[in-house]
Amino acid sequence: MSAFELVDTHLHLDEERLVRDRHRVLEEAKQAGVAWGVSVGTRPSQWPNLAAIRALPGDWQVAVGIHPQCLPEMEEAELALGLSTLASEAKRLGAVAVGECGFDGATARTHAAWSLAKQAAIVDAHLDVAEQLALPLIVHVQEAMGPALEYFEKRGALKHGAVLHAFGGPAELVSRWAKLGFYFGLGPSVTWTKSKKPKEAARRVPFDRLLLETDAPYAFIEGRPQGEPSQIADVARQVAELRGVALEEIARVSTENARRLFSREGNQQLLRR
Repeated sequence: MSAFELVDTHLHLDEERLVRDRHRVLEEAKQAGVAWGVSVGTRPSQWPNLAAIRALPGDWQVAVGIHPQCLPEMEEAELALGLSTLASEAKRLGAVAVGECGFDGATARTHAAWSLAKQAAIVDAHLDVAEQLALPLIVHVQEAMGPALEYFEKRGALKHGAVLHAFGGPAELVSRWAKLGFYFGLGPSVTWTKSKKPKEAARRVPFDRLLLETDAPYAFIEGRPQGEPSQIADVARQVAELRGVALEEIARVSTENARRLFSREGNQQLLRR
């Protein structure tokens, strides 16, 4: 058993690759020091799976949202139902966050029907629910960092906080995101040999906004076939090395940040700094 506590703030425990070997996956996570984590919703048809996550051994939490990459696959009826029941499902499942939602440039390029402007309307709906329920927002941004930052700067600081999931830079934008109340999810990309931008971003993220995640099973440590929550320990070691601090310090800081954000405490103080 690990001597320190870690939190995997973003993964997908209901994905089949983790479900079919769940006992081993959870036991290895426990041995690696994972005290709890947040299994993140991606589309309304998947949300029913999240109830089973809450029933797993340990202290696994959930978030409810609609991933921008899922939008082109969804029927209009599923999307409409999802948006209309987002708040009630978050309440029913005891969600600790709303998301993941966000902006995906690859989706916008490949599927003209889902331009960034239309994706923004989906984010609007998530933000409204997050504010209504006093929950943080989990945000996905891929190939759309500029438009996403412009959108949130127009909206203003989020008083209940948010996570910029899988943050990999640019490092020079960290301060602008931080002013908006964002935390930064650092994941397996920091372990990859050629990943210069994620490593630089990991050095620049303020200690009081630093979170760790695996995005398992979709992201993974270099050399591994798939992501698993136990790999959060590898992420923590790499971040500690990049920042020149002890592993225990990264574990302590990231765990305190996760508790503060997902328990909805302390965000007002950060925004006033």
